[in-house]
Amino acid sequence: NPVLMMEMISLYLEQTPPLIADLKNGLLNKDWTSIKTAAPKMIPSFSIMGMHVDFENLAKKIQEFAKAQEKMEEIHDFVLQLEQVCIQACVELEEEYNLIKNSTR
Repeated sequence: NPVLMMEMISLYLEQTPPLIADLKNGLLNKDWTSIKTAAPKMIPSFSIMGMHVDFENLAKKIQEFAKAQEKMEEIHDFVLQLEQVCIQACVELEEEYNLIKNSTR
C-alpha cells in the first residue's frame, strides 16, 4: 500500500533525527536518562524500515549501558555508528518517498 508506506517513511523521517539528537545531547551532558530513554524509541523503526538487526542490537546495548551508567566511551562510538546509518537511511527513505509519491500521481 503506497499510502501506508509513505506514512511509515514520514514517521521515520520525523522521529529519528530528534532521537539521534537526544542521544548525542545525552552524551554531551552525561545525561544517562536521556540516553536510556531515546535508544529504545528507535528500536522498532529499524525492523519496520528493513534495517539490519545489528542496528537494533546496537540501540539495545546503548540502552543497557546507559541504564547501568557505564561504558560511556563505547556508548559514544555506538551513537556515532547509529547516527551514520540513520542519516544514510533518511537519505534513502526520502528518495523512496519521492518515488512512491511520484508514482501514485
